[in-house]
Amino acid sequence: MKKQLRPWLEGLAVGCVFISITMLFQIPLYMSFIIGALAALGGYRNSIKMDRAKNDKKTDSSTSDSE
Repeated sequence: MKKQLRPWLEGLAVGCVFISITMLFQIPLYMSFIIGALAALGGYRNSIKMDRAKNDKKTDSSTSDSE
């Protein structure tokens, strides 16, 4: 999977889950879409942040091994 595609897919998955959960509570459809969109944006940003932290950790461990 391409690195640029992964955050989009994770954000979309989070958004779909939140839309499904809000539909269970019979919240109006437009509010469910708003909540889902905000959750998707948060999932996208979190995925990028976690990937960056993983790469930083990997580079830190590789530099400490070489010392």
